[in-house]
Amino acid sequence: MQLIIRQVLFITLLFGPFITSAQNGPPTVEQVRAHMNMGYEKAKTPLVEVFRTEVRKVWTGADSIPIQIYYPNDKRNLPIIYNVHGGALVWAPGVDMNIARVLCKQTGSVVVSVDYRLAPEHPFPASINDSYAVWKWIDQNAERIQGNRQNLMLIGDSAGGLFIGALQVKRQQEASLLRPSALIFINPGIDMRPTAAGLDEYALMVKWYLNGTDPNNPLVSPILAPTFKDFPPSLIIVCEKDALKPHGVTLNDKLKEAGVPTQLVDLPGLDHLGHTWLNAHPVAKPAVDAVVTYINAANAKTGK
Repeated sequence: MQLIIRQVLFITLLFGPFITSAQNGPPTVEQVRAHMNMGYEKAKTPLVEVFRTEVRKVWTGADSIPIQIYYPNDKRNLPIIYNVHGGALVWAPGVDMNIARVLCKQTGSVVVSVDYRLAPEHPFPASINDSYAVWKWIDQNAERIQGNRQNLMLIGDSAGGLFIGALQVKRQQEASLLRPSALIFINPGIDMRPTAAGLDEYALMVKWYLNGTDPNNPLVSPILAPTFKDFPPSLIIVCEKDALKPHGVTLNDKLKEAGVPTQLVDLPGLDHLGHTWLNAHPVAKPAVDAVVTYINAANAKTGK
């Protein structure tokens, strides 16, 4: 009963303006997306200029997935960042994100952002399959996009963190891709089991995403990965007030136990970054700075 009350209170606070038009139940996905669009627009900042951008579509075998590529200059053999956005499993900002532009400019990396399919129209495993297909495309086309396939980092915020974790499980299962040079998690939610910390606040979106799938599947909850020993070095950003903070802390512990180099950055006074991260808003500056520092230090070690 207490869990139900918390879910209702969260939905009321987050989507209150729309519940008045949804008298017979919780918000519809259209209402959730409309609310998230409003939050995204409010957090928008001027787009950072980069050398060049390119929009493409990648065929996944089921659909064509839009991607946007950001180039810092006309050099070749550049580091690559694969950016997998968050959005509570059901929402997307589109492929042109200011955070991708900032990372491109401040790290000298080619950045690829993906616009994967969303729940509930496309529940698990569509978003993971899309993200994996684009990762394979990047690997196969690294030279064409001026990048170095052996220096590829994956970064994911919120649900994007879930997906880049799941991609490592899928990589272990299929053994078809190189291990990334690093993973960067921003406010990750990587445990979809109903007992996981903070998930009661996202219960509606998780239900849409799972669509009856067992949350104990490691592709659904990558915190249950069979092994973490071959996970790449990782940076994990958590925020003091974020309900999903325990996910990042647990992931950090798992990686340490497996002997994987990992850094945990706990940002005091901040809540889930969400739209502020995607827009590289000043609120998210401590996270952006930590990520840029980590990437530049890693690239300096490889001489790239």
